[in-house]
Amino acid sequence: MQLTRIAALLLLILSAVSAASAATLVMNDGSTLQGTIITTSDGYWIKFSDGSTKIVAKEDVKSYSGDTEADAASLDASPNPDDSAQAFRQARERADDTDSAATAVAAWQQFVDKHPDSPDLTTATRELQRWKTLASQNAEKINGAWVGGDDRRRIIDQAEQLTSQAAEMLQHNQTLQAIDKLRQAARIYPNSFLTNFSLGWVALSEGDYDQSADYFTTATRLRPQSVEAVNNLGIANFQRRRFEIAIDEFITAAKIQDSKEIAENLVTALADAPVELRTLPKMKPTLQAATLLATQYNISGPTDFIPLPPPLGVPRAQDSSPNPAEPDLTAGGWSGTGFFITGDGLILTNRHVAKGSKTLIVELASGDKVPAKIVAIDDQYDLSLIRLDDPAKTVPFVRLSPGDSPPEGADCVVMGFPMVDQLGFDLKITRGVVSSSAQDQGNGADVLTDAKVNPGNSGGPVVDKFGNVMAIVSMKSLTSGDFDSYGIGISAGHIREFLDRNHIHLSAGQETSAPLSTEDLVTKVKPATVCIIATTN
Repeated sequence: MQLTRIAALLLLILSAVSAASAATLVMNDGSTLQGTIITTSDGYWIKFSDGSTKIVAKEDVKSYSGDTEADAASLDASPNPDDSAQAFRQARERADDTDSAATAVAAWQQFVDKHPDSPDLTTATRELQRWKTLASQNAEKINGAWVGGDDRRRIIDQAEQLTSQAAEMLQHNQTLQAIDKLRQAARIYPNSFLTNFSLGWVALSEGDYDQSADYFTTATRLRPQSVEAVNNLGIANFQRRRFEIAIDEFITAAKIQDSKEIAENLVTALADAPVELRTLPKMKPTLQAATLLATQYNISGPTDFIPLPPPLGVPRAQDSSPNPAEPDLTAGGWSGTGFFITGDGLILTNRHVAKGSKTLIVELASGDKVPAKIVAIDDQYDLSLIRLDDPAKTVPFVRLSPGDSPPEGADCVVMGFPMVDQLGFDLKITRGVVSSSAQDQGNGADVLTDAKVNPGNSGGPVVDKFGNVMAIVSMKSLTSGDFDSYGIGISAGHIREFLDRNHIHLSAGQETSAPLSTEDLVTKVKPATVCIIATTN
């Protein structure tokens, strides 16, 4: 009986396959999927011409075009344009739950743009203006309330004064009094990186590793690129016997900016970790990185863990003067670079730029800030696709180089938005040549260039002399005082593989007989290069 039912089900599927050929799904992000399509209870099953298959959720589909009008009517998943009440509630929830004023601006701007006939438009417009004002004041959520302008500045000044007093007390061995001052500062202004770092430092020195981990976790949320905070969090977690997490944090610190101290901490953690953890296959790249660092810094074996003090010249909180051109990162988050590869808003960037974010805001060359969402994240290469939420916006885009790999010694120009907290949100440009020593780094990175890159360059284009993208920046090489860093990128060939896996086929750029000057290259590519702001809110 069971076999009969299975046979009947197979016949049903086969008949549906025959009837559903040459169908098309139009996705909410504007892309299309074509192939053999079968409707299911909660979405669609699609088989592509190359034989691969995919299951698509119904809520991700804008419309369906099948063989018959009846099929189209039954499978159409486009939302009712007149029903904006749910979208209004979602915009309000997103704005109320965020810790970033820029995220709230993006949420309300998206609703206003997409629902111009909504009965809630007046309220939404008022909310949009309110959040724009807060963003212009660099407002942030402090103890549950939004504070900006002079009020915020006074709170920060009071907390900084207490933290400064605590630092003096620590120098005079007045530890208990210093801790009291730091805790007062944290109560007044819990978003202070330096206060949380200092509390974590004191707890670490006293062996209170749970408390230390809590404070350093907050510090890394506030400033994800602080190599000192990430390193110290690794020490606290290792002492809490969270070995794998700690080793990952040491590796993260080394990728931000390696040093002998971080290298020694990584080597020590691997040596002292349980043997069964070190022998896991997934630990092989970590062991290789540790071996490289140990050789580079002449490290012979494990030592005691070395905590790192707070960085000199920790930036003060942003000034309260209006500067809406600079997205607010005070509540935690990170930035990266990307570039348009299609005129309808499809952006290529790194996986590590997009992954883990709850909100993505793209700052265009015009200065406009537009919400975006993730389209695809690659499991093999450090690549991701995101798309602007506004499908009607036409944008400039760049093309990939015709060749899969750039020739050795080729001139290149790198564009991106590195270290925006220190250098600002203007596009930065560096030049270099392609090295002959490029090796695949295990995540698709196979292009090495001596063009200078820094945190924030990730996802930026590496452009050839004709204005085509020969690679995308993925990382910088490990550095020391004796070696210059190199920019490491993923080649156009690997980019095409990633795009092919997502059924996106682009025409390649042309190589003309006359190379462009650097000025002309920048003029050509700059409008298509964007800054990406990611937050966890």
